[in-house]
Amino acid sequence: MTARFDPRAHAYDDQNRHAGMIYVLMLVVAAAFGGFVWQLYSSPETPHIAAAPGPYKVEPPPLAPPDPSELSAPASTEALVEPAAVGAGPPQLAPAPRFVADGPYVAQLAALQSEAGTEVAWRRLSSRAPGLFASAQLDVERADLGARGIYYRVRAGFFPDRANAARFCERIRQMGQDCIAVAR
Repeated sequence: MTARFDPRAHAYDDQNRHAGMIYVLMLVVAAAFGGFVWQLYSSPETPHIAAAPGPYKVEPPPLAPPDPSELSAPASTEALVEPAAVGAGPPQLAPAPRFVADGPYVAQLAALQSEAGTEVAWRRLSSRAPGLFASAQLDVERADLGARGIYYRVRAGFFPDRANAARFCERIRQMGQDCIAVAR
């Protein structure tokens, strides 16, 4: 019987031999890296934070017994009523902004690269605060920013002055949305 040379069988053997060598090489690299990390973190000069001696939870000092003169009934009930804490309750909103038919100021709410997205953004924003957007009008401004592309600015308007636009923006920011008062 004569043995024939099959190049496919020899290529398979060479491939398996190389795969084994690569596996061993990966193990050597992993062991070297592990040894480096071990040496780095096991050195004696690594600072350790020492806990303070004593208990971790400290009890507050005991309260002094109440004075008998303070236990007597107050002269009036007004002394029992504590003044309301400043800032308690819901946040105070600025006065409602005043809109006009064609004012010089607007509130910019977003800048999008899609003109079709401006209507969607307006509906989304106005649905979150319908009372605030009741008198507002959508104003879309096309802005060519050169290399950055063309943007469509979603703006609510129109305001007679910057103060009204700023009040509108303040309420929008309380909703978690960015807003900028700008001149048209």
